[in-house]
Amino acid sequence: MYFKKIYMHGFKSFAEPVTIDFHEGITCIVGPNGSGKSNISDAIRWVLGEQSPKALRGGKMDEVIFAGTASRKSRGMAEVTLVIDNSEGILPIDYNEVAITRRMYRSGESEYLINNNQCRLKDIRELIMDTGIGVDGYSIIGQGKIADIVSNKPESRREIFEEAAGIVMYRTKKAEVERKLAASNANLERVNDIVSEIEGRIGKLKTDSEKAAEYLSLRDRYKELEINITLKNIENLELKVEFLKDDIIEAAAEIEALREEKAEIDKKTAADKMRSENLEELASETSAKLLLAVEEINALARRSEVNRERISALDENTRRLTAEIAAAAAKLADEKENAEGLKRDNGKIDEELAQLDNALKDALERYEKLTGVLGAEAESIDSRKNSIYELHSLAQSKRAEAQSLRSLKENLNMRRAQLEAEYEEEQAERANAEKAKRESEAERAGLIKDTEDARSAARTLTEKYNSSLMKERQTAKEIEELRITIGQLSGRKKTIEEMEANYEGYNHAVRYIMKADMRGIEGVVAELMNVPAGYETAIETALGASLQNIVCADDKSAQDAVNILKANRAGRLTFLPLASVRGTLNKDSRVTSAAGFKGYGSECIEFDSKYRNIFEYLLGRTVVVDNMNNAVKLSKTAGSGLRFVTLEGEIINSGGAITGGRYKNNTANLLERKAEIAKLESEIAVKTKSKQ
Repeated sequence: MYFKKIYMHGFKSFAEPVTIDFHEGITCIVGPNGSGKSNISDAIRWVLGEQSPKALRGGKMDEVIFAGTASRKSRGMAEVTLVIDNSEGILPIDYNEVAITRRMYRSGESEYLINNNQCRLKDIRELIMDTGIGVDGYSIIGQGKIADIVSNKPESRREIFEEAAGIVMYRTKKAEVERKLAASNANLERVNDIVSEIEGRIGKLKTDSEKAAEYLSLRDRYKELEINITLKNIENLELKVEFLKDDIIEAAAEIEALREEKAEIDKKTAADKMRSENLEELASETSAKLLLAVEEINALARRSEVNRERISALDENTRRLTAEIAAAAAKLADEKENAEGLKRDNGKIDEELAQLDNALKDALERYEKLTGVLGAEAESIDSRKNSIYELHSLAQSKRAEAQSLRSLKENLNMRRAQLEAEYEEEQAERANAEKAKRESEAERAGLIKDTEDARSAARTLTEKYNSSLMKERQTAKEIEELRITIGQLSGRKKTIEEMEANYEGYNHAVRYIMKADMRGIEGVVAELMNVPAGYETAIETALGASLQNIVCADDKSAQDAVNILKANRAGRLTFLPLASVRGTLNKDSRVTSAAGFKGYGSECIEFDSKYRNIFEYLLGRTVVVDNMNNAVKLSKTAGSGLRFVTLEGEIINSGGAITGGRYKNNTANLLERKAEIAKLESEIAVKTKSKQ
C-alpha cells in the first residue's frame, strides 16, 4: 500500500489545480524556501482528517483556502484528493484504489468523500486506522515531530507504539463499546426507575388509556367530519368561484363600457385641451404682436419728439442763418459802397494820374526832385491797389458764403418738408397702430373669453369625468361587496342544502337508511314538518332524539330497514309506521286559557295531513309556553300526562322534573335549516336585485 498521487486545488499556495504522482520507492520534493514544500505534507495531513489549525501551521482552519494575491483572486474552496494504492487489500474496502477527498468552503462547511461517495470523517479515520497513515500515526512526521516524540509523556509515546503495532482499532472499538455499555447501564437504570414509577400509576393509566382510546375514536370521527366539511367547503368555494367568475365577466363588460365612455370623454377633453392650447398660443402671439406694436408706437413717438426738437432746432438755425444772411447782406452793401467809393477814388486817381502825366511832361525838370515823392506815391497806389484786391476777394468770399447760406436754407427747407412728411406718415402709422392695437385688444379679449370658456368647459368635463370615475369606483366597490355577500350567502345556502341532502347532523343509521333508497321510507321526522320562526328551539327540545326517527309506510318497511341495519351493523333507529302509530291530542281548557299558552306541539307546526297521527303521537301531549314561570304554573294546575316546553327550550315533565340550561357551544339545529334556506334565498334575491 502506498500513495499513488495527490490532487490539490485552492489549498494554501496551490491556487490552480496541481497533481503530483508518487511512484514506488522514495519521492523527494526539492525547492527553495517559501515554494510550498511543506504545504504538500500539510495537504496530506489535512485530507487524512487533521482538525487542528495549529498542526497545519495556521491560526484558523479557513486559512488553508488560497487567500489571493495582487494579481490573483482568492478562492472560495480548498480541495485535496489523496489516491492510495490498495491492491494488497490492506484497507478494508473492495477497491484497488482508494481516493480520499476533503473539501472546505469559505463559509465553514466541509465535505469528505471516499471514491467520490460522501462520507463522514469518522468513516475515513476508521478506514485508515491501524495502517500508520493517520494524522496521529508515525507515518507522517513533520518538523519538530521527533523532538515532540522524545519529550512527550510515556502515554503519548505508547499511542505511537500502539499505532505501529496495529492495535489502535481494537482499543478504539473497546472504548466505544465501553461507552455504549455505560450508556446502556444508565438507560437500564432509568428504565427501572420509570418502570417502578409507572407501576404505581397503572390504575390511573388504565383509565387514561380508556379515555385515550375514546379520544382516538372521537378524533377519527372528528377527522372524518372535518374532512367532509372541508370537502363541502371546497365545493362551496368552487361554486363561489364560478359565481365570482360570472360576476367578474359582468364587471369586466361594465368596466369596458365605462372605459369606452372614458375614452370618448378623454378624446373630447384632448380636443378641448388642444383648442385651449391653440387659443393660448394665439393669445400669446397676439400679445407679442401687441407688445411689438406698442414698442413701435413708442419708438415712433420718440422719433416724432426727436423730429420736433430737430425741426425747432432747424427753425432756430434758419432764423439765425436768416439773421446772419441779413447781416451779411448789410455788410455786403457796405462793402459795395466801399467798393464804389474806391472806384470813385480810383477814378479821381486816374484823373490825377492823367493830370500828373500831363504835369509830368511839365515837370520833367522836377522829376529828379519829385522822384522820391513819386516813389512814395507809387507805393501808396500799390497799397491802395492791394486794398482793392483784398476788398474784391472779400466780396467774392461773401458772395460765396451768401450762396452757401442760400443753399443751406434751401436744404433746410427741403429737410423740413421731408420731416413734416415723415411726421405726417408717422402720425398715420401711429393712427394705424392705435387702430391695430384696439383691434388686437378686442381680439385678445375675445381670445381670452374663448380661452376661459374652453377652460370652463374643460373643468366641467374634468369634474364630470372625476365624478364618473368616483361613481364607477363606488359602483364597482358596491358590486364587489354585493358579489362577495351573494357568494357568501349562496355558499351558506348550498352548504345547508347539501347538509340537508346528505343528512349531516343525523346519526349514521339515519344517513345509511335514507341513502339506501328503500321502499316504504317516507322520511325523517325533522324534514316532514315546517316549524314557524321562534318555535324551533321549543319543538327540537320537545322532540329530542325523536327528530331523527324515520317515518315509514307500514310494519313491513320498518322490519326490512331494521334487518338491513342489523346486517350491516349500521346502528339503531326508531321507525314510525303510518299504518300502526296512533296519536291523541288531549286538550285541557285550563291549559288553553292560561297565561303564556302558545299551543299544543302538534298544532304549532305544519305538516301533511297524512302524518297527523305521527306528530300527534310525538307532540300531542306537549304544550308550548312562552317562559319558564308560566310553564311551572301550568304544570301545577294541569292534569297529568302533559309535558311543558318553553320557547327557550326548558322542559317541565309530567312527573315534575325540570330540564333546562344552555350548552357552552351552539349545537346543530336541524329544524332551523329550512327556515335559514328560505331566509338565504330571500336575501340572495334582494342582493341580486340591488346588484342589477
